[in-house]
Amino acid sequence: MPAIIDTDPGIDDAIAILHALRVPDLDILALTTVAGNIGLSVTTGNAGRIVACAGVPTPVHAGAAAPLGREPRPETGVHGTDGLGGVTFPAPLAEPASRDAVAYMAEALMAAEPKTIDLLCLAPLTNVALLLRHHPEAAARIRRIIAMGGAVDEPGNMGADKRAEFNLAHDPEAAAEVLHAGLDLVLIPLDATRQFRANADFIARLRTVGTAPSVACADLIEAYFAQTEGQTQIRESRPLHDPCVPLYALRPDLFRLETRSLQVEPESGALVPGPYQMQVAMGVDADGLRDALAEGLAC
Repeated sequence: MPAIIDTDPGIDDAIAILHALRVPDLDILALTTVAGNIGLSVTTGNAGRIVACAGVPTPVHAGAAAPLGREPRPETGVHGTDGLGGVTFPAPLAEPASRDAVAYMAEALMAAEPKTIDLLCLAPLTNVALLLRHHPEAAARIRRIIAMGGAVDEPGNMGADKRAEFNLAHDPEAAAEVLHAGLDLVLIPLDATRQFRANADFIARLRTVGTAPSVACADLIEAYFAQTEGQTQIRESRPLHDPCVPLYALRPDLFRLETRSLQVEPESGALVPGPYQMQVAMGVDADGLRDALAEGLAC
């Protein structure tokens, strides 16, 4: 299943990428990076370090350094100033590829048979919106977009009223352009991802697997636990948002999809009722997802 991962690593991005690079049923053609959780130079460097940890040579293409017409708003409070919660990764095996992310996406899509490449989107949708703007013929050849983003019935995690979610709120204009474009798209919002968490037993399971990617993921999840120190009765990590994207690509049976009529508010990035029908994941089999994640990291 050929795919390009568009990402802003990010603790949960790193877990998603390590899993996606190791499982045999995904062929990750490249990582494309965007400013989101932290600045572009850091997200691009992190992508290279994650590739080195996975041991699967995969090119990295740097993309948009800022949202469309807005200033970046990094989320260092969750991911730390290094984007990876202080977890040590090996140095990148290679410099980022010279071509920019959007040009790479267009070239890869035009070179492949139509409707054969998925975009697995773990980040603000700036790169994908620029692809739509500047290379519409290539964008029309995307097989499917699977994107983590938004909040439908659940509260969001951005804005004074907490209606929006980070990925869509970071670049609302890009989110609207992509989600309203009529492409084959599955959206995985907070409604689903908040159901997928890890506990101490799962961390121990990953350490028992013993591969470099599984141990790194255990360390990353522990960094998520550290974010909640001082709170009482913490039994689980923060939600594992981004791993839901490659897991959906491989195991759609572990997700409950609904068709919702929605649109993106242009200022806030919140999802509200609207005319655009979308396939939205509203529930998950969390035990099944944990099993699938651990099994993939054992490969």
